[in-house]
Amino acid sequence: MTNALELRKLHQFFNQGTVNERHVLKGIDLKLAPGEFVAVIGGNGAGKSTLLNSIAGSLPVDQGQIKIEGEDVTYETVAKRARLIGRVFQDPQMGTAPLLTVEENLSLALLRGQKRNCWSFGVKKKQRQFLQEQLALLNLGLEDRLSAEIGLLSGGQRQAITLLMATLQNPALLLLDEHTAALDPQTSQIVMTLTAQLVAEKQLTTLMITHNMADALKFGNRLIMLDQGQIAIDVAGAEKAQLTVPDLLALFKHKSGQDLTDDRVLLS
Repeated sequence: MTNALELRKLHQFFNQGTVNERHVLKGIDLKLAPGEFVAVIGGNGAGKSTLLNSIAGSLPVDQGQIKIEGEDVTYETVAKRARLIGRVFQDPQMGTAPLLTVEENLSLALLRGQKRNCWSFGVKKKQRQFLQEQLALLNLGLEDRLSAEIGLLSGGQRQAITLLMATLQNPALLLLDEHTAALDPQTSQIVMTLTAQLVAEKQLTTLMITHNMADALKFGNRLIMLDQGQIAIDVAGAEKAQLTVPDLLALFKHKSGQDLTDDRVLLS
């Protein structure tokens, strides 16, 4: 079986060759099977965002190899990887065009990875019906707001739509970049529940960066914890399901030899 994602000896440096050089990722080896939902957690500076940006293509790779569904994308641009990757950012405003309507944003998502010189012909009736059906799955009443400017919606509504946009074409890999961190706790849980629902229904291979240990334990079937650019913990299945937050902290101390001290993670 071909891995949905494979990283081989991935290294990333910041300010390489200077006195301020930082070795951010230190030879990451990682394989994701098709349909795996993996939560990635770690303290500030552990390398979480660098890992995601490397996979997405927004950060050029210094050393190593990245394959998606067996295809080497190590040196492909973000635009070329768009046909394989769906991504949701932390900021709800980053995933949508605020002056376009809900249906216009969704129709653009349907063209991901294609030339976009034909979208201006408008949203066809058949396409509009499909988009309404997809919005109805969110159970937020948004199927009745297709003509609303998306910039007028709440942050939670926009993030739910961004999540839908990222998954409309069943990408080979879904990247979630702390996608609930900017939301209030109640809205965050609504979006996380929607995330789990969409990932399960579409059987999407998913890599979710989070600072929330409880969410990392509750959602997904695998958990990876980064520490200083390396994988300190990698648990899955029944082993992951039995873990509690104190268990995870104790395991981190056992593996890394130190306590986790990042307040953002500890207080989540």
